[in-house]
Amino acid sequence: MINKILNLGCGESTMTGMINVDIRHLPGVDIVADVRNLPFKDCEIEGMVSRNLIEHFGRYEIEELLQEWARVLMIGGYVKIETVDGGETMSNWKNIPEDNLLDAILGAQTYPENFHKMIFTKETLIRYLEKANFEIKEVNQFIAREIPRIIIIGIKK
Repeated sequence: MINKILNLGCGESTMTGMINVDIRHLPGVDIVADVRNLPFKDCEIEGMVSRNLIEHFGRYEIEELLQEWARVLMIGGYVKIETVDGGETMSNWKNIPEDNLLDAILGAQTYPENFHKMIFTKETLIRYLEKANFEIKEVNQFIAREIPRIIIIGIKK
């Protein structure tokens, strides 16, 4: 059996051994698709990673977005989400260089989809995942580019 693991919103950061999905036609992208409407059958996917993606959707889109991701995941499949830690960013904003802070809050704004519409604390992201029928397996908070970050891994129940 071939592993079916998605790299959602991969952009130019494609990963070998994964199905690289992005809304843009870029080198290395395997499937051009909107991650709100994935071209996969129910329970077809074993896992997915999402790095710097979920914050590009509005607060009223997140619940439906995660339900779509859960739809294509098999029971016991995982989602690994990395995003800006909004709570820690707000607490430490004076210590973050201005360009990095603007990227964290507003997105890099280098192409039309590269704007942030949502900001997450650890608690809000956990709440959204649990509502979409994920059990939280792991939560890591760390700093990258002087920006507080979160990685959360959820397992589909």
